[in-house]
Amino acid sequence: MGIMGIIFSPLTVWPPNTGSTEALVYEASAADSTLFFQKQKLVTADVTTAERTMAVAKSFLGAPYVLGCLDRRQEEQLTINLRELDCWTFVEISLAISLAQEGNFKSFAELLQQLRYWGGTINGYGSRIHYFTGWLLQAEQNGLIEDLSASMGGIPYKKQVGYISARPHKYPKIKDAQALTNIRHAEKRINAHQWHYIPQAKIAKMEHLIQEGDLVCLTSVKQDLDIAHQGFAVKQNGRIYLMHASSLSKRVVLSRQPLAEYVISQPGQSGIMVARFK
Repeated sequence: MGIMGIIFSPLTVWPPNTGSTEALVYEASAADSTLFFQKQKLVTADVTTAERTMAVAKSFLGAPYVLGCLDRRQEEQLTINLRELDCWTFVEISLAISLAQEGNFKSFAELLQQLRYWGGTINGYGSRIHYFTGWLLQAEQNGLIEDLSASMGGIPYKKQVGYISARPHKYPKIKDAQALTNIRHAEKRINAHQWHYIPQAKIAKMEHLIQEGDLVCLTSVKQDLDIAHQGFAVKQNGRIYLMHASSLSKRVVLSRQPLAEYVISQPGQSGIMVARFK
């Protein structure tokens, strides 16, 4: 059964400072709270962010994939769901749990909001980050990650992102004028950034540069869409595999094929971007 809660967050600094009195409203369940405390016990303090995040991410193996968990309410608010994941929430929830203060669900919720919304502020559907390049852009500006796509031999990713604003029939919430305006502002912000990616054919030759725990983003073949999928790099027997919440397997899985072969086998994916946690 869902529960509503109010915690307090500054929504302005990174990492969040819990001393503020600005209210943050969230939706979660008792089961989500229990899962948070269980998974945070897997986190070791004196290791890297990538190692902490991977400890949490691996504990989600087998968890069910469910699309649209964040869109069930008409009114936009912070939704916390650790029981059902998609490829995006799998990544950000794993990271937020790994960075949260020990035993502090409030800290976790604040971190999740900072990751999920532009500037960490909820102001309608358009304030949520809907393109994963936008998520990367903000996370890098906040000092959480470093985009290594260019330094790993990537080439310019020349796209004009606009998939959502061009398809109101698929995204009925952008019928709201303010939401559409905010989405277009986000698209403009993303398009102003210089992006790079590693095409399918080059992944095998640069795979050795990817480390366990790196964030791997699979670029889309669609002309106006940036990222089709994302997950974490796992190293086994000298090869890199993708741990991800799979829409085909309907759960969090480790790819059977090494990354280079996996991307080639996916008709909707043109290559990868790689980011590393700081």
